[in-house]
This record gives sequence, C-alpha cells and structure tokens, in this order.
Amino acid sequence: MKKRRNMAYLYTFFTIVLMCAMAVFVINSDRRFVVKTMPYLATELEFGYLESDDFSSENTINYVISNNINTVILPINNGYKSIVELTGFENLNAQNRKYDKKDYVSQTKAVLTKNKVQLYLSLDCTGLSDENILTAVREISDKYAIAAIILKNYNGNKDLLQTVSQNVPSKCELIIYCDNSQLSQFADSAEIDGYICTDMNYNQYQSFKNTTDKKVFLHYNSKSMYSDLFVATNFGSMDGAIVSSYNGNYEKLSELDYAIRKDKELPLFNLTVSSDFAVTYPTKDITTYYSGVFITGTGAQGTVNVNGFEHPSAVDGTFGVYFELAEGENPVTVACGGESESFTVTRKIYKSSGSTVKHELPWDDSVKLNPGRIIRTTSQLTSVLSDPEDDSAIIAGLDQGTKLIVAQSVEAERGGEKTYVYQLTNGGYIPSAKVEILDEVTAEYKPSKKEKITDYTVYETPDISDVTLQKFENGDRQLQFSVNNMPGITHQFSQDKLSVVFMDTAMDDVPVPVTDFYTDFEIIKNENSLQIDFLLNPEKPLWGYDVKSEEGTVTVYFKDIPHLSDCDQPLQGITVMLDPGHGGKDSGALGVASVNGPLEKDLNFAVAQATQAILENKGATVIMTREDDTFPTLDDRRNMVRELKPDLFIAIHHNSMDYSYNSTKARGSECYYFTHQSQHLAQLMTDNVTAATGRLNRGAFNGYYYVTRTDIAPSVLMEYGFMINPTEFSTLYHNTDIYKAAYGTAQAVLKAIPQ
Repeated sequence: MKKRRNMAYLYTFFTIVLMCAMAVFVINSDRRFVVKTMPYLATELEFGYLESDDFSSENTINYVISNNINTVILPINNGYKSIVELTGFENLNAQNRKYDKKDYVSQTKAVLTKNKVQLYLSLDCTGLSDENILTAVREISDKYAIAAIILKNYNGNKDLLQTVSQNVPSKCELIIYCDNSQLSQFADSAEIDGYICTDMNYNQYQSFKNTTDKKVFLHYNSKSMYSDLFVATNFGSMDGAIVSSYNGNYEKLSELDYAIRKDKELPLFNLTVSSDFAVTYPTKDITTYYSGVFITGTGAQGTVNVNGFEHPSAVDGTFGVYFELAEGENPVTVACGGESESFTVTRKIYKSSGSTVKHELPWDDSVKLNPGRIIRTTSQLTSVLSDPEDDSAIIAGLDQGTKLIVAQSVEAERGGEKTYVYQLTNGGYIPSAKVEILDEVTAEYKPSKKEKITDYTVYETPDISDVTLQKFENGDRQLQFSVNNMPGITHQFSQDKLSVVFMDTAMDDVPVPVTDFYTDFEIIKNENSLQIDFLLNPEKPLWGYDVKSEEGTVTVYFKDIPHLSDCDQPLQGITVMLDPGHGGKDSGALGVASVNGPLEKDLNFAVAQATQAILENKGATVIMTREDDTFPTLDDRRNMVRELKPDLFIAIHHNSMDYSYNSTKARGSECYYFTHQSQHLAQLMTDNVTAATGRLNRGAFNGYYYVTRTDIAPSVLMEYGFMINPTEFSTLYHNTDIYKAAYGTAQAVLKAIPQ
C-alpha cells in the first residue's frame, strides 16, 4: 500500500505548489493577478506533436507561460509506442528506437523546471496488459522525479491499482483519468491521490468534492470549462483544471485569461425556492379541452406521489408531472412527506355540430376608403405587411404620425372578424386598427356619391428641399432631409448599400453631402417613390443605422463600427444596453415554483446585473433599461435604443410553456433577432451561453419581437432557459448559475465586437 503523507507534509507540499504557481505569474510582465483558488492550471501535450520534428520544449514553455499555465501533462505513450525506452514496450514497436538518444521527458522537464512549471506524466493504458502497465510505472518512477503519474483509460482491477500505487514514490501522486460513469469505480480507492474528470461541470464538481478528500481536476472536454473556472475563481475554489491540448500551434487562450481573472464588486443574489410542500398549478379545480395537464409544485424532496405513482423531483424539491386526462372529471391527489393536495381537472371534448355551413364572420367598425384618401399611423412602430392577414409578414416599420396615401381598401380576416386593410402605394398593407383617417385627399381622389368633396383638404405632396450633414466626435454621421409633411419611409440594409425610400415624395436638384460611409449614391425616381441608394464604403463598414421620420424632417443616422481595445479592458469605449425583460406589475413567466420561487422578472434582472458587472470590469459602458423592479413599456425600451444608440442591445428573458404540454421535455436556450445584422450576435449568444451553462443549444431564429426591431445596432432577445421544467429551473437561480449565464453573455459580446 502506498505510504500516506502526514499533515505537516501535506501543508508543506501545498505551500510549495502555491509558491511555484505564484512564481510563474511573476515571470511574465503581462500578468496582473494571481490565481489563489486553483493551484493547478494544466495543458496536455498531444502525442503526435512529440513525434513530429516541430516539437520544441521552448515553444511549449512559451505557450504555457503566456497562458498563465503552471502544469504540463506529457503523454508517455500511444498504445505500444512510447517516447522513452521502457521494458515491455521496445520490442513491440520498432519505432521506439528513434527515442534512444532523444529523452523528451528529461528535455521537457529541464525547461519547465527552470521556469517553475511542474510536470505530470500520463500513461495511456488502452490495450496494455497489466504487466505492461506495472512495468511502465516502475521505470517512469525510477527514471524521473516528477510530481504525478496519470493513468489514462485505466480499466484494471483494484488489486493491480494497489500494486501500481506501491511502485509510485511517496512524493509522486497517482491520478486517474475518468468520466462521470467511472467515478463510482474508483471513488473509494485509497491508492489514488486525485481524479481528472473529463465530463464534469462545476456543480457536479462541488457535489463530488463533498464526498472525497482527493484532488479533483476538471477537463477541457467539459462544455462549460471556462465558465466553471470563472465561478470557481470568483465564488468558490477548485483543485485545478486541464485547460487545453497543445499540438505545437500557438494560440493565446484569451478566454482562459478572462475566466481566471478575479473580477471586482460582483453582486450576489438571494433567489430561493420554498421548501414547503405546495402544488403551484393547478391551484384549484380547472376545466380544459386538452388531453393532459402539467402539474407543478415545490417541497418534494426526492419524489412526489400523483394518484399513487411516484415521480422524481428536481434537486431543489420542485416537481413537474404531466398527467394524462380522460374525458370528464379527473380527481387528482398530489402527496409528499405526509402532506397532500387534491383537485379535479375536467376534460371536455370538442364536438363538431356536423354542419358544413360556413358561418359569416362579423365585421368590425373599419371603413372602406377610396384610393387617394390619407391615413396617419398611430402606433410608435407600425408594421407594413406583405400579407394583410399575417402580422409576421413585415416588410417595413413606420414611425408614429407618418402620413400615407391609400391605394385601395382590401377585405381581410383578423382576430376572428372581417376588417378593411389599407394597401399603400408601395404594395404593402396596414390594418385599419393601426391608423387614423384624415380629412385629406390627393388631387386625383374620386369621392363616392355620398361624400362631399368640400369637407376635405388637398394633401400636400412631400418635397425634399434641403439635405445637411452633421458630424459627431465618435465618427458617426447624420443626414437631415428637410421635407414638408411627414412621408412614409422604408429602408433596406445590405453589405453593399443602404437604400432609403421616401414614399410618394418628390425631390428636385438638391445636393446630397458625401460622407466616408458611402463612396457614392444613386437617386432613383419612381412613379410612387423616391429611392436613394447609398453605396457603402468597404473600408469603413457601417455597424448600424437609424432612419427617423418626424414632421418636416427625415434623418438618416450612420453608426461607425466599434472595435475592441488592445488593453486589460478590451471593451473600453463600447456601449452595451441590457434589457431585463418584464418588471414591476409584469412578472413575466411563472416558473415551476410559481410565486414560491423567483419569477421571470427576478431572474432576468439578476442575469442582467451579473452581466453588467462582468462587462464593466472589462471596460464597457452598460446601460440598463430598468435599474429596479419597475416596468418600462416596450415603447420606452425601444426609444432608449434609438436615442442612446448603443453598440449592442440584448434583451434578457427566460422561457416557459403552456400547462397543457409535458414541459419536462422543454429545455435549452434560444435567441431571436429581426435584422440581418443581428443574426451573428444571436448565434454568438446561443453558442456562448450554452457553452457556459451546459444547456441545450436550441439555435438562433428570426422573429419580430418589438424590442429587436431596430437597425442602429445588433439587437437580440435571449431566452436563457425554461422555467417550467423543474430540472432546468433548478439550474437557473443560484449565484453560480446566474454568473455562468452572465459569463456566456459577456463572451458573446467580446466576440461580437471586431478586433
């Protein structure tokens, strides 16, 4: 049996290791911090790199030092091929002879030791006999004084492990590579000093660490490796982590640099779930036409009993059980720990009358207008549709107060009623409910027999009389068009040009100023519109823009592309607007715990505050659409974007589903965007948030959420996780969970801004 160390030796050993780790950080002048919570940050060399002629101990140490790594794992073998002459290996593969005069271990160890970096050796046990493994361990121990030997892919019995342990020097640790499924196999092995866990996240790490006094190292195979390091650095501790694999191709691990840097003044949150037993839905007898109901509640530790059947609960005691319904009354009793609640769910079956007669829909109070009448938009953002009955078929958005010429009135079905929808001169449609009818007509207007033309005034055709240029210190530019009346403005942005269309507008020989955002422009006069195409300058990319129409003025704003700073705070000069969804009287989605736990508005605000803290530590200016539990309207939030013109806009939300579905299947994160320039940010959000949290990546989707309908900057709405799924809900509201989501968000921001 391997001789155990006494407590005094343990204390001395860890003190030396910590001093070595700190010494590493002193060597490089770029280091501005010391990792106190993680003694070991290791990189693993690839065996193929050691075989190649490009192998260099100097390159390896440069990679290690520049990435704040203090431990190197060097593989001894790949199957029966070894980088050193070992008994039991040399006759099995003739290629071993090339290592006779090239001792990679000694060569690498000398360079690492000189730079205060420790060396671990790993032995891949795949395909090796027990004798091969034992022989290799003996010769490694005899030939090299190293900090640890790692057994990789070890599936031998415990008797062999005990023999192996007896051949490892007392000052050399024995560590096992294993995935989560192998932990139980080695968990009670006294011979082992530590574990390298290849698919474990930080929450699992904490749970396992509570059961063992051995060292536990996380592995870069875990999706959430960097966010795990971040929360361990700022809120906990970790024995160490294998952070990368090195194959000779140098890469600065910038994310590692951010992950292990201890941030300042990170707020903590106290979001909890009641441990009292309660059914949170349904809270009373209900009637439904659906075939099932999702029953939710709190306080069920381990399992909950529904009508005599046991169902597992989440780790926090929340539960969700999908209960299939028979026609008629369904008595339900939910019980746990001697307590119970009962209710009745009545399922009704929709029965058709069998009549094939199509009932005529009722008409609303809309008015049919002849071509040439003038209407004015009443909403802050009014959609122009390509399909009069589909609100998602958006081709343009118009500012409040825009005046428009009716080309014709079209009958449509909307909201269960028949209504008139007005087609415009550009072919698009606006529902009558979104406009008011003015007592103005065009000169070509032909009234109906019942109308008195003397009751109307003649509509003044918009005419552009002047264009001026305004320059801003940050590099942005703005064109201001002086125009009588308030015409409808549509616009379209592509990589090559920005097209602005003035509906039913005239323009004579008015000069248009030139800016460095566009190399040239083209004015196209159509029968019912005036189109200006700004041919964009590829050397000065346009980050975003805004076209705003007011009475007498149309402004076109050109936003300059932001860049990361080459300094310790790369987001200096970058403005990010965070929008914690809902708030105040609007609770947002009720989670599986309902009012017995955090509401969606609470989670949104916590993630936003955590993200704000991280981004500000990286130098960003962060604007919050709400600073407390208040309720800014959708118009308020969108107005802030247009007025303050941030570089990025992120709406923070959490998902839910109807109680008629089996929400145990609802999981993961997804992101929505409206403008094409926002698609990249949406994809970065889903990729980085799911990597940080370990949740399912549901993808990035185009959607017409109100707050994302802005062109001034990439704008997205992120759904971080499902509150209605007990398993996922239990991973949303703890501080480590909140900061993992915030870390992923911050990483998406860093990757969205160009270098």
